[in-house]
Amino acid sequence: MTHSDDRYMKLQNVSGKRLSLIWFAVCVLVNFFPVILHAQVYHEEPAWVYKGRGDRYLNEGEPGKAIVEYKKALIGDSGSKRIYPEVNVKLAKIYLNEGLYDLAISYIESALDERQELQIPDQIYEIWYTKAEIYASLGKYDAAISVYEEIIKGDPIWRRYEGQDIYVIDAAFIDDPESKKKFAAAYFNLGKIKYDFQIYDNAIPFFKVALTYGFKKEESLTYLVNCYEKLNSPVLAQKAQSVYSNK
Repeated sequence: MTHSDDRYMKLQNVSGKRLSLIWFAVCVLVNFFPVILHAQVYHEEPAWVYKGRGDRYLNEGEPGKAIVEYKKALIGDSGSKRIYPEVNVKLAKIYLNEGLYDLAISYIESALDERQELQIPDQIYEIWYTKAEIYASLGKYDAAISVYEEIIKGDPIWRRYEGQDIYVIDAAFIDDPESKKKFAAAYFNLGKIKYDFQIYDNAIPFFKVALTYGFKKEESLTYLVNCYEKLNSPVLAQKAQSVYSNK
């Protein structure tokens, strides 16, 4: 065999080894690519797991860590968006407490947009109350009033008191825990805003209904009595004090 023939054989051997290595690599990729892909795509945990972890961090006083988990519940590692209005509410409340109102509004609006996906439909009230609180914190009281008014529209009791003469005092009490949970705070908060802006006649009906539900009884009664006194009606102030105190 000549020198050139020997060199040719060596080159063939090297090429053969390279081809073998390439083929081996291809086989490995073909066999393991599904496994790699599965790990990459399906290693995410369910959204509720992230929410639960976020809730735990929040209860432990670590809102920063809670935010990370809540955002994982809303956007997966693959970049896919998830509809989870309850998580949007959680984030809105955290940002509200941190004074980051623009972020709070953004997340609460997302929760409202996704309200059809609420696991418990009555959680819509939590969304509305949070939204009103954000607006009040921003000093946008007209917007907060609009939200509270939207809440009480669904309460049949309001139809009775909305058109009632403010000087009529007929104390009643409603033992309805579900309605109280949904509506009572809205009446009190509306009355408080009106009172703070010295619109005493307009505040009276809301404090009346708050008292009807037994919500913050002493505070609501104090505001109601003060409203009558501000309107130069001391007799009615005394009557309200007497009638509602006995309920």
